[in-house]
Amino acid sequence: MGKCTDGPRVGLALGGGGARGAAHVGVLRALERAGIPIACIAGTSSGAMVGAAYAAGLSPDQIERVFASVRFRDLFRPVWARDGWLDNSPLADTFEREAGRLNAEDLRIPFAATATDADTGEPVTLQCGPLGPILRATTAMPCIVRPVHLDGRRLVDGGVVHKVPVQLARAMGADIVVAVDLSFPYPWRRKKARHPLVFLMRMLEIMEQHLVAAQLDGADVVIRPWADCGTFEFHRYRAQILSGEAAAAKAIPAILACLDRFAAAGRPIPAPATDPAPATDPAPATDHAPAAGRETRPPTGAAAEARPALTPAPVAPAAHPAPAPRPGLLPLPAPGQTQASAP
Repeated sequence: MGKCTDGPRVGLALGGGGARGAAHVGVLRALERAGIPIACIAGTSSGAMVGAAYAAGLSPDQIERVFASVRFRDLFRPVWARDGWLDNSPLADTFEREAGRLNAEDLRIPFAATATDADTGEPVTLQCGPLGPILRATTAMPCIVRPVHLDGRRLVDGGVVHKVPVQLARAMGADIVVAVDLSFPYPWRRKKARHPLVFLMRMLEIMEQHLVAAQLDGADVVIRPWADCGTFEFHRYRAQILSGEAAAAKAIPAILACLDRFAAAGRPIPAPATDPAPATDPAPATDHAPAAGRETRPPTGAAAEARPALTPAPVAPAAHPAPAPRPGLLPLPAPGQTQASAP
């Protein structure tokens, strides 16, 4: 596992996407092969699950084996309550069985997850305390999974407000933020929804796309795997992993270019832990969409000194300064900040 100690800090912002979160495993594998050091990880929903497992010390191969063995009953159980049809207590049990009972602040790589206050709509940052409740909160899909009661709040999926937690990764001290977006359009959207649950999921996906386009503007490199599967199709994990691996491999030159710009500015970069290796060939892409994509932007924190993990850091400069964040809450973008749509 490449943990950054000196030089520019590379932070990962891993987006949510249910079963499509397996693509994050391929991304991590490609980054390891290229020797890209990871200083911190911010995750939402399934991105938080994979990110926490990696930060706890599990290798991409070990996480892949978890995806291979996990079943729906290992993550959810039916409850048919007023505030949700499913309870995700089994999810926490499954994680603890694989990684152990850990606190977020004790992980090998600094880690934080996002959640949303179901009553106020405020974004909430979770980076302290047992990982089980944290992962349950960030994966509690509204109206489907019951909210999780934590620290006096009713919390639901962090993707309601921050599908890809780019700001959080920056606030954790990342100089270079690599975002992994799983909200790419999927072929199943073209089919007419014949079930209320399918229709609901489609509406949520459409809303998330517009949110993500603005949030990704703060990232330096954006990785978009062609993760072609539904939210609960966990049996298609292998195709998602290959998709993430291929997309990340194509983004490696852009990440190295960001590191080179820091080196040119007088900031040392860590030596790669391993020699770069080609990524596994992805599953053939369909004609209607590319197999992977990426987007690059100049680094935001080139002139800033390295900051300790979990220390709040300013986000990209805005036309109007952002208000001071409340404790435990993820700061929202400043009103005057320019936001560009992702391609």
